[in-house]
Amino acid sequence: MKLTPKQEKFAQAVAKGMSKKDAAIEAGYSEKNAGKAGTTLTSDQYPLVQDRIKTLQTRAADKAELSLTTHLTDLKDIRDGAMRNNAFSAAVTAEVARGKAAGLYVNRSELTVNRVDTMSKDEVLERMKQLYHETGGILPQGKFIEGDYEEIDNTD
Repeated sequence: MKLTPKQEKFAQAVAKGMSKKDAAIEAGYSEKNAGKAGTTLTSDQYPLVQDRIKTLQTRAADKAELSLTTHLTDLKDIRDGAMRNNAFSAAVTAEVARGKAAGLYVNRSELTVNRVDTMSKDEVLERMKQLYHETGGILPQGKFIEGDYEEIDNTD
């Protein structure tokens, strides 16, 4: 069995993302019955229409899919074109992008945390002064209160 031209047009419209009702209208079904026609055509009563919609959607998804292989090949082509045109900066940029996509480069960042409980009193005061100057005075200038303090043992 084969789809009718209306059914084919309906399947193509649904595969493109139209609602069932709009796809039915697009295919030539009456506006009055388009909602019902769209629902019926996508039901189990019309397995050929269902299969055609799935086939069209799968084909479209395959075309749109970006695989690592095609991405790397495209970047290689861009690099080669840049080299032919003596655009070495663009060639290097494309090659670095290829390396990143292939996982050859690892971005690493380190976070340094100043833990007050591991610093001496003088180190804390120095760090506070440093932060005050680095922030352009956004941090309020505090008063230093002298007094006795007890050391905390954090070796637990």
